Order: sequence, then C-alpha cells, then structure tokens
Amino acid sequence: MAAPPGARPAPGYLIEVDDDELDTAVFANLAGAGYAALADGKPDRAATYFRDALDLWHGSAGEDVPRSRFLDRRLSALDEQRLAVVEEWINARQQTNGDADLIADLRRLTESHPLRERLWGHLVLALYRVGDVGAALAAFQRARTVLIEDLGVEPGPDLVQLHQAVLARDPALGGPVARPRAELRPVAAPRAMVNTVTTWTPRELPVSPPTLIGRDREVASLVATVASRCGEGAAPAGMPTVVAIHGPSGAGASAVAIRAATELIPVFPDGQLYADLRTAGAAQVLGWFLRALGAPANQVPSDVEEAAARFRSASADRRLLILLDNATDEAQVRPLLSATSGSAAIVTSTRKLAALDATAHVEVAPLSDDDAIRLLATISGTGITAASKPSLQTLVELCGGLPLALRIVAARLASAPDVPLDHLAADLVAECRRFRTLSCGDLRISYRSAA
Repeated sequence: MAAPPGARPAPGYLIEVDDDELDTAVFANLAGAGYAALADGKPDRAATYFRDALDLWHGSAGEDVPRSRFLDRRLSALDEQRLAVVEEWINARQQTNGDADLIADLRRLTESHPLRERLWGHLVLALYRVGDVGAALAAFQRARTVLIEDLGVEPGPDLVQLHQAVLARDPALGGPVARPRAELRPVAAPRAMVNTVTTWTPRELPVSPPTLIGRDREVASLVATVASRCGEGAAPAGMPTVVAIHGPSGAGASAVAIRAATELIPVFPDGQLYADLRTAGAAQVLGWFLRALGAPANQVPSDVEEAAARFRSASADRRLLILLDNATDEAQVRPLLSATSGSAAIVTSTRKLAALDATAHVEVAPLSDDDAIRLLATISGTGITAASKPSLQTLVELCGGLPLALRIVAARLASAPDVPLDHLAADLVAECRRFRTLSCGDLRISYRSAA
C-alpha cells in the first residue's frame, strides 16, 4: 500500500484500515459506550455493549503470534483491558437483578482468573442476593485461601468489607430480607408444661480469636461443609450435620471451631449455642440450652434423657448451630445434638471421635515451622530477621508447633522486650525443663503436651 504523502517509505508492509475494520478499535469503542451507559444509569444497555465488545475476542490477545519484548507488553495490556471490561460487564449484569446465568459465569471466571478479587466480590454478592448466604461465605473463604496460598496476602479492603456486610446481613447489599421474626415471642408450651414459654435468639459463641495463623484450610473446609448442607439453598440433608474436629491439646481445635462458627452465624438465624464440656456434664449443658431457648428454670428436667428429649422438641423447628468444645467421648456428645436437618453441631476433642455419626472429621495438627515462627513473631511483635530466626526456631521446637504453647511464649517475649531474644529463649527452655510447664497469666500448658 502506498505511504502517506511526504512520508518516506519504511521497509516492510503498511496496511491502511478504517477504525471500523480494526478489532481493537471496535472493541475500544464498544467498551467506551458501555462505560458511558453505566455512568448514565443504564446497566442493561451497558451490559449489551460490553457483551458485544467481548464477543470480538477468541482467546487471548495475539494467541498464535510469537511475542517479542515490545509485543508482549502491548498484548498483555490488551488482555488486561479485556479483563477490566469483563468485570464491568459482570457489574452491569449485577445491577439488572435478573440474570439467571450470572452465578454460573462468575464461577467459571473465578476459576479462570482466581487472583481477580473483584470477580470474587461479584460472586459473593450474587450468591448472597439469591439467598445462598452459606455459599457466599464459602466463596469468600475460597478467595482468601487462593490469595494467601498464591500471593501470601490477605484479601483487600473491598472484599473484606463485603464479607463483613454479608455476615451482618447489611440491607445496603440489596440481598434477600431475612424472614421476619421477633427477638422475643411467646410460643405454645409442650404438654408437660403448664405455663407459656418465652423464646429468643441465643448468641452464645465465644469471641473469635483475633490472630489465627496457618488454619485457613481447616476453617474453609468447616465452613464449606456446613454451609453446603445447611445454607438456605441447600437440599434437605435428612439428618443433622455434625462436624468433629480433633487434635492434640493446645493445637487450637477450639480456635478453629470458634472462627468457623463465627463465619457461619448468618446460616443459622435461630441462634448459636455453646458449651465447654470440660467443666459440665450433659444434664447441666441441657439445662443451659433449654434456658437459652426460653424454658423457665423450674421446667427444666433433671433427668438427662428427659432433658435431651425436651431439647430435641425445643430445637425441632429452629436452625441452630451448636458448638460443643472439649468433648471427652461420643457418649458425652449424643444427648446434646438436635434432631433437625436444618441444624448443625461442631464438636472438638483431643482424639478422633470415630464412633460419632459425624458428617466429617477434621484433624487440627501442630503448625508447620514457618507458620509457628510467624505466629510467634506476630503476637510478640518480634521481627523475623536473620539474627532472630535461630532463637525463634529454638522456641518453636520447645513448643512442638502447638499454638497454645506458642502464644504463651509470645506473651513472655512481649513482656520482656528489652531482654535479648537468645537469652530469653535459653531461660524459657531451662524453666520448662525444670518445672515441666509453660505459663503466662492464665495460660498454661504442660511440657509433655508441648514437647
């Protein structure tokens, strides 16, 4: 083709095309029209423009073209523009509130582009808006796990804030409204009762630990298992969901259970019950649970079997999450389970409760050396440097990778910031070998457990 007037022809070929003949120009024009329609509050029209722009693509930019350094930068920029338009296309469809294929497309896109946080955010929001809160929480956990494993970072503030809004059922999300229920309401009493019982929504979970390192996989597995069976969109399981967590004393099974239970609060609108079975028998726990569900103290049976039957009746029409901590054996747990398929129980123990009819068993093992060092450094405020790492490694070996022992040592380190780390490590090792315990404040663990 001829060169422009006055221009000196360069070696090679020159192709002259109009804007409507160059696919990158057509793509840019359609995307620009989509952005403009979105800014004008016309998401339907914007989605059409974005869809037409994306239909021009068949694979990645320059898919069959050998890439030079210059060409690679240019083609990578085009791929990034395409992904930006994909995200805006999803954003526009999200605003139309009537796209049946949106969730399926988002699942495919998050599998293809697992590091795009905005796509994960759209998936969480879409699942929440169709009423599948459990799946929305599981999607956030999946995104968090991918980001931590692949990039070593936590989700960004936008995704974290969306997660918190889902947990709180924030009306600003535009999602389904929770079924109306009063916090305090009268219900008909069983035949054995002669008075009216008042029931309310118990929220009895302990505070979730602020620092939980190296347990993302276990928490995500727990949340996904329970949410898939008990979420609003789940098919009836036919029996209550029971997840049993086991691990050596001090491994943090309770912390994992509490964090997962906290994540699952929106799945169980009728309440969450908690009992530490180290200090209470079945009769006492059933009394706590019945009173938490509104039974007057003078109408709680003293007989375990009768109280268990009363609890099953009281919980039959409720979606409850029951956290049973530090169980000794299966017999201790069975009377405390609800009989309804909409409820779930999370049980922790130091050994696997193999005879329990559990939906899943999750093992919580000691932390890896890297996670243990990170936990020590995080809680104690000690930087991980070439100079500090040998002493931190000594303390990790002392603790056997058990989070409780590591937290005690970290608290001791934080209480003596002016003492050289290697001196403090040597003192702690000597103290532990002499007294056979590690302690700080009200935290204590035997050296036999930690060794």
